[in-house]
Amino acid sequence: MTLEDTLLGLFTEIAIVEHLARTRVERDVLADLTSNQFGILNYFVRTHPSPDTVAGIAWAFQQEEDYTLGNARLLASRGYVALTPGVTDRDTVVTLTEDGRRAQAEHIERIGPEIRQLVSEIPSDELQTAYRVLHDIRLVLDNLPDR
Repeated sequence: MTLEDTLLGLFTEIAIVEHLARTRVERDVLADLTSNQFGILNYFVRTHPSPDTVAGIAWAFQQEEDYTLGNARLLASRGYVALTPGVTDRDTVVTLTEDGRRAQAEHIERIGPEIRQLVSEIPSDELQTAYRVLHDIRLVLDNLPDR
């Protein structure tokens, strides 16, 4: 197998895993949120201190700013985030609320059975190795110059 075949296979598997996980979680766990909306809540709780701008969130998710703003507005309508208008839409400040923090925690709790099933099928040391490799790939991709 060539390096090109390996990389193609790797990224194909990543895409399939992402699709299967997202579909299953949206259908069975999130119900009231899309994976992108949950991702915004998770972004604030796990990786980025609140607040942030629509532009900052869009950059982090590699999404269009209008799409990110639409998701932020839906989250705000549920009381999960607060929006403070900026000079432009991209400068709108998004702040996680306590209700948003609780919603993220509740959704994480509901994902628990899915996680336990995964862990029961794949040894934790293999999951840790996969995580480290995928994390390294993500860091490299994050730091590539934009085209």
